[in-house]
Amino acid sequence: MSAKVDTLVKEVFPAPVADIKMTQVRPIPECLKRKAAEELNEKENTITEELEVIKTWMRQSGHIRGRLEDQFLLGFLRSCKHSLERVKEKLDTYYTIRSVLPEVMRGRDPLDPFVRKVIRMGVTVPLPKTVHPDDPKIILIRGDAFDGDACDFPDILKVFTMIGDILLRDDDQMMICGQAAIIDLGHSSSGHLFNFNLSFLRKASILNQQASPLRQKGFHFINTPKGFDIVLNIFKSLMTEKNRKRTILSHGSSLESLHKHFPKSILPAELGGELGPVQQFVDEWEQRLIDNRTYLIAEESLGVDESRRRNTNPLAEEKDLFGTAGTFRKLEFD
Repeated sequence: MSAKVDTLVKEVFPAPVADIKMTQVRPIPECLKRKAAEELNEKENTITEELEVIKTWMRQSGHIRGRLEDQFLLGFLRSCKHSLERVKEKLDTYYTIRSVLPEVMRGRDPLDPFVRKVIRMGVTVPLPKTVHPDDPKIILIRGDAFDGDACDFPDILKVFTMIGDILLRDDDQMMICGQAAIIDLGHSSSGHLFNFNLSFLRKASILNQQASPLRQKGFHFINTPKGFDIVLNIFKSLMTEKNRKRTILSHGSSLESLHKHFPKSILPAELGGELGPVQQFVDEWEQRLIDNRTYLIAEESLGVDESRRRNTNPLAEEKDLFGTAGTFRKLEFD
């Protein structure tokens, strides 16, 4: 670990992780309380006990170096509908897959000139509004903002996870209601879309599905190029069965079709909306990541120590996952 990272980690974790003073859970509005109770099996009077069970398990696991803050762990409880066994599986997978993706989980300083350049591309842009306060939040993915000459796909995924880490900690609506993705391919060519390493995509699919506490509610593609059906089939092949059952719609180049699902009032101008240019949200998120620099860099110290593991590694049997060949076998934890 670099001296810079070590210093920043000590600022966040002045004592061993197990001894960190826990933060309190934020109060949430009544509409989110109802949704959490009805859809996620959340009971306010059992949250404290559930969190203590998870923290005790993490301390006793031996191999997981992870965050023990209440708000962070509550995101996993909500993602797993308060099933403690599923939370344990997801947390183990979350830290295990991150440990084998150094190209994503290292070098996360938002003030680093190269990382900042990738952030400013604005490939991943959380949108601020929804029609109702208990609707899924919206994530805009701008395919044509990805400059393949300036960076690689792992660099884009790095910024994606940095944003996701902040949303996991801060956005109660997203953690309770989930997220819907609008994937705008703009002027991307099919060749641009194939500019990915399949072996890396396999790992990324685990990072963003089985290991992620951010629940996906649907995928909407807009401005799709010629040959997109092939890309969509590859996209689906990397999905869990659960996500393949979600809404997956291609709107072609029809904004009218997109607006049937997302009204203009919650979309940026580039999608025919009334929120103004998307660049303002790119700029806001650049600053937000900088404001959370210490938190993001500290994530580099977290992961798993396989020499201390006493249970089965959730990824160890997927040996072909980390090679350049072989058939991808999906891990189904939820």
